[in-house]
Amino acid sequence: MSKLSAIVKGDRAIWVVFIFLSIVSLLAVYTSIGFTARHDLGRSPLLATLRHLLFVLGGYVLVWGGGRIHYKYFVRYSFYAYVGAVAFLFVALVVFGGRWIRIPVIGSVQPSEFAKICLLFYLATLLSKHKDSLEEKYFAAKLLIPVVITCGLIFPENLSSAIITFVVSIIMMYVAGVKKSELGKCLLALLVLALIFVVVTMWMDKSVFRSETWASRVDKWLHPDPKIYNQENMSRMAVARGGLFGAGIGNTIHGRLMTQAHNDFIYAVIVEEAGSIVGIAILLAYSFLYLRCLIIARKCDKLFGKLVCVGMGTLIYVQALVHICVSVGVIPVTGQTLPFISYGGSAYLFMSIGLGGVQSIAQDLRRQKAHSERAAKQASVQETVTTE
Repeated sequence: MSKLSAIVKGDRAIWVVFIFLSIVSLLAVYTSIGFTARHDLGRSPLLATLRHLLFVLGGYVLVWGGGRIHYKYFVRYSFYAYVGAVAFLFVALVVFGGRWIRIPVIGSVQPSEFAKICLLFYLATLLSKHKDSLEEKYFAAKLLIPVVITCGLIFPENLSSAIITFVVSIIMMYVAGVKKSELGKCLLALLVLALIFVVVTMWMDKSVFRSETWASRVDKWLHPDPKIYNQENMSRMAVARGGLFGAGIGNTIHGRLMTQAHNDFIYAVIVEEAGSIVGIAILLAYSFLYLRCLIIARKCDKLFGKLVCVGMGTLIYVQALVHICVSVGVIPVTGQTLPFISYGGSAYLFMSIGLGGVQSIAQDLRRQKAHSERAAKQASVQETVTTE
């Protein structure tokens, strides 16, 4: 056990969930990526899955490495990472005109995935450094500046990611103890600005950013046409076909027809092949992961560690819930991937960095516990010697 503890850093329960999700990921990607592998990537499903395996292994390295790094380094470099993330977002939006940046050798990178992780760490740093100013007037407005900048740059190309990131940031500020009245005023002001933007967009009768896409997705969700074989309908049919025990691993029908079966609708393919039982097990795995993050946050006596655990746990859990709800038809299509399961490079790796930060904090708690136990043992021995 001591040898295992020397290798595996951080919370072991989180490691178990992470390993479970990565195994599910490899199986699900292999059975669902056929269409994209042949038509878009120009390679066989096996080669595409092997490429995904490299990112999964990279995720293991990042989570493991995060557990071995003291979280003070996350504090020290959070600002520089945040500035770099904002710069990447700006380049992607202005120069490349989309959500992706093409980097030689590495390939396509999605800056928004990196930015939301950097924002959470930087926000945790700000809140912990200025914990004595949380009740001050206008402090909430100052804190919202980096949040609004980041979400504003994500918003034009990825509305759902911007909303999720913004909500998680507000939850972190609330947990930290930011004055609720000030926070409420800021949120009300932002809501008014958002309504003005919507009204102006409707009045102009012109597509702004991706407003036509957003409106189309909502319309398809509100008025579904079962005769059309689009991804939304095929996702629902896949879930219905899976039933309780599924059609068997590798026996997906709808997964071979959807262009985003390996990404935005991979949960539907999993339920189709493995059944609702495995689908529920995956939901419980995310719930357990979130619970472990909250437990670590509760035990942590440093505000930075507490906020990182709350922020990352909430981000992973909310994104997973949104993906699952889309797959079963509860909400409109958002384009959110299933954390640690969906195919991808940048999303998988950047989310692993965030989980590595949680493991760093969990490892620090283990070090503190071990130190306290050694101190108590030494005190007990010294007391015994003195008595004799």
